[in-house]
Amino acid sequence: MYIKNCEIFSFPALTRLYTNIRIYIGWYRHTNGVNVMTIKRSLFSLARSVKRQFNLKADVKAESGIGVLIIFIALVLVAAVAASVLIHTAGILQQRAQSTGTSTISQVSTGLVVNSIVGYDSASPAESGGIKYLAIMISDNTGGNPVDLGNTTLTLTINGVTSVLVYNSSVFVNMASSGSNNLFGVSQWGLLSSAHHDPTSFGVLGISDPQRALNSAYPVITPGAQVAIMVNVTNTFGSNLTQNTQVIGQLTPETGVATTINFVAPEAFNTNAITLT
Repeated sequence: MYIKNCEIFSFPALTRLYTNIRIYIGWYRHTNGVNVMTIKRSLFSLARSVKRQFNLKADVKAESGIGVLIIFIALVLVAAVAASVLIHTAGILQQRAQSTGTSTISQVSTGLVVNSIVGYDSASPAESGGIKYLAIMISDNTGGNPVDLGNTTLTLTINGVTSVLVYNSSVFVNMASSGSNNLFGVSQWGLLSSAHHDPTSFGVLGISDPQRALNSAYPVITPGAQVAIMVNVTNTFGSNLTQNTQVIGQLTPETGVATTINFVAPEAFNTNAITLT
């Protein structure tokens, strides 16, 4: 823009100016006798200087324009790289958030539900004895994932003594297909005794198993299944569970929320099978 506005100082314009000056000098020489060669040299020197000066300004403007263009391209490239990094980071954070949310939902929803607890007093009359066996009826939490009882621990506290029980694969029976007229009459209860030296074990008794996922190696509770946790109180704590005794404990699966157990034995035992919760 600067060069365009200065076209009157271009070399052709100066040449025309020089021609006009020559005509004037010719007239002036005849009139006053001035040295024309000296004036000519001065004019040529002026023309060359002016041309060189304007060419230099044009080059300087061009260099400045290229520099600005290079800086602009560099800024665009830097912005593109930064945007790419931000988008990539946002994608990673979104994936981690989704994974964390899914894991949290699974942790909260997965677990076991204690439906009821039944005790068995083998004494006759029942009032004279105490509870020897506990059958803790459980099922999976609604909306949760299946739970493997083989990786579940049972903690019980009676009279200030706490025991931690784990699953014993040899104490397993599935009555889902055959049923039973006496829950405490199955032979597997006898495997939880002092004779087998397993006071820290519990067994699994299948009551319903619609997906047929229960077996001795992997006693997995699936939706709709119901299981009884078999505990020999006498073998684990050294004595029967008597009247007005409080029992505190919890079932802790490998993944999910622990389930609390808390009840007090009734004041009177009038039957051999005693509902505790």
